[in-house]
Amino acid sequence: MAGRLAGKVCIITGASRGLGQYCAVGYGREGAKVVVAARTENVTDERLPGTIYDTARLVEEAGGEALPLVCNVADMESVEQMVEQVLAKWGRIDVLMTNAAVQPAGFISTIKPKSWELEFNINVHGPFRCIRAALPTMQAQKSGSIINISSIAATGGSHYGATKRAIESMTIGLARELKDQGIAVNAMKPVGAIETPGLLFGRPQSQRPGGQARPELPKPDSYVEAAVILAAATPDAITGQVLNDAQIVERYAAPELKDRFRAENPQNWVAAMTA
Repeated sequence: MAGRLAGKVCIITGASRGLGQYCAVGYGREGAKVVVAARTENVTDERLPGTIYDTARLVEEAGGEALPLVCNVADMESVEQMVEQVLAKWGRIDVLMTNAAVQPAGFISTIKPKSWELEFNINVHGPFRCIRAALPTMQAQKSGSIINISSIAATGGSHYGATKRAIESMTIGLARELKDQGIAVNAMKPVGAIETPGLLFGRPQSQRPGGQARPELPKPDSYVEAAVILAAATPDAITGQVLNDAQIVERYAAPELKDRFRAENPQNWVAAMTA
């Protein structure tokens, strides 16, 4: 049986590890052709495993097709070259997930100015670059789905949250501009933390798997399901929305999946479904 994303060409930035990798594999499982776009070709720190080639292999093992491409979202030329290679290979772009992001250390009052500028360059200008590079193809097709990745930090006060609040505002405005052109634009974010190499890298040993202080974390499955739902979305169904994965599942997933994730996930995730 064909998957929900059968034949769709999906670009995911920052897909060498973590949530980007989870979504890439989930898209492959649904029959997509997945562009694994990130900078990492070789593991330089064993605490941060994962490369574009590792993710590509996992996508293919899941049943999809994969195209690993080196892409630096901080460089417009690199982004444009990535898009050109995708079009040369598959001739279209159906889904763009702007997942690549960084989170430098420090507070607003202490972060180094160059780190502040880097964070906005990657987290805000990076998605903008990717969208503008992919947009002409989606406009010519009169179809497409753009998924920007936000964070619960957007509701708080931090330098990282500032970049994500900018992403949410850009999403809402862009959705309004592109709705009549057949392109859906949405932002999604995890309810809270999901176990990834990046999360574990920044957590004390006592809070890592096996430690006494480890909080209960949801599996990535519901986040991936939400990403699949948005990838298949049309602007008539879902556009201009800023939602967490629990809200997306509650509003748009099949009843049996809602029941499954309610049973599997911690209570804070379940409570977020109707928040």
